[in-house]
Amino acid sequence: MKRKLNILLGALFLLTCSASAQVSATLKADSNHIEIGDHLNLKLTIQSPKTHVIQWPKFDGDTLGKIEIIERSKIDTSALGDKSVFTQTLVVSAFDSGSYVISPQAIFFLNQQKATDSVFTNDYVVNVKTLDVDTAKPIKPIKAPLKVSYELREFFWWIVAGIALLALIIGFFLYRKYYKKNETIVESTRPTEPEHIWALNELKKLEEQKLWQNDQHKLYYSKISDILRSYLEYRYDILAMESTTDEIAKLISSLSISREHQNRLIETLQLADFAKFAKMTPLPDQNMRSMENAKAFVEHTKKKAEQQNTENQG
Repeated sequence: MKRKLNILLGALFLLTCSASAQVSATLKADSNHIEIGDHLNLKLTIQSPKTHVIQWPKFDGDTLGKIEIIERSKIDTSALGDKSVFTQTLVVSAFDSGSYVISPQAIFFLNQQKATDSVFTNDYVVNVKTLDVDTAKPIKPIKAPLKVSYELREFFWWIVAGIALLALIIGFFLYRKYYKKNETIVESTRPTEPEHIWALNELKKLEEQKLWQNDQHKLYYSKISDILRSYLEYRYDILAMESTTDEIAKLISSLSISREHQNRLIETLQLADFAKFAKMTPLPDQNMRSMENAKAFVEHTKKKAEQQNTENQG
């Protein structure tokens, strides 16, 4: 029994050695002598049966001992009979003089039986020497930076950008100085008929346009808001056009307007704000109620006939 076990172990050992022997890995460079900071091309070549899966080394830390990896090429693959040949060029360098040994690198692979195995590359010696310095000569001071003449074309796009920026600045100030002053200032023209007559006529015209029925809710509420605000200015001499809805609520709170009609006015103006600025689409019954609220507010707050006669006589 013991003899059979030894034979079995020996067979497994020979099988493992055979699988490892089928895979080879070599490191080779175009030279083994460089000066400090110079680059050296180090080529890694791995040959293996096509049935094997190579786990390419990661070279953690981008170093091979004290040799630094500056750059890596892509892994090239080619075929050589029944084997695959993988190659990668590592550009390496060293920044201190001395003789450095790149120790054998482990290459792991999965053999045909999907068992993990490994082989090692050869070691490689890199001799790094410093620059030769003639100590017999005196030490010279560091040379000043060289003066390089500049060409105009190097600054062409900077000049173009500067001119464009300057033109924009000048144009902005000219616009502020001349165009803005010459803008026609449109003042609100007070209607000749009584304020409530004007407002009711405008509301009627708006109603006939059927704006909200044609999905023009923003325009509908913009106009109904302007009519009501203009009416407030004509009727009570308050700056309603420049005021927010909350400010209008405070302004009319001290006027002789019933609480019900104050609420109906503010409800309509708030709904108009939502439709104009929050892009809200009110429901049909809300659209009709807004028109009813506007008309009711104007009717409720219109001047009495005696008050109008007194103002006309004055």
